[in-house]
Amino acid sequence: MSKVLNVKVWFWVVIVANGVFGGLVSSLWAADTAEIWWGAENVQAHDEFYERLIGYMIFTLIFVLIGIAVLVSGRVFHQLALITSGSLLFAHLAGMVYGNANGYGSPGEWVVPLVLDVVLAATAIRALRQPSV
Repeated sequence: MSKVLNVKVWFWVVIVANGVFGGLVSSLWAADTAEIWWGAENVQAHDEFYERLIGYMIFTLIFVLIGIAVLVSGRVFHQLALITSGSLLFAHLAGMVYGNANGYGSPGEWVVPLVLDVVLAATAIRALRQPSV
């Protein structure tokens, strides 16, 4: 069970998922992403730029997370994983609620990121509750 609930593994899953579906998609297919989120009839000239910029900003987050995953270990890593999961959970929930309230996207699109955030938090909390060796 400890292999399934390994914080480092879930941290990397979160890195890859956000890197691919957040950073890569938004930066490479910014025009398509804008149409998906805002609706083809609502896309304005600047929306492609904003979506691409968001993708680039997500990559900056990914680079920081990779640094944490590679350079930090032990209890401090588990604490940073918990902080990361809470921060991402806030951002994903805010995006879902705001988007739904304004007719952008669908709450169902946020299920996978929210589940990953919660699983990362749960594994980090579990690891922090383990006695130190």
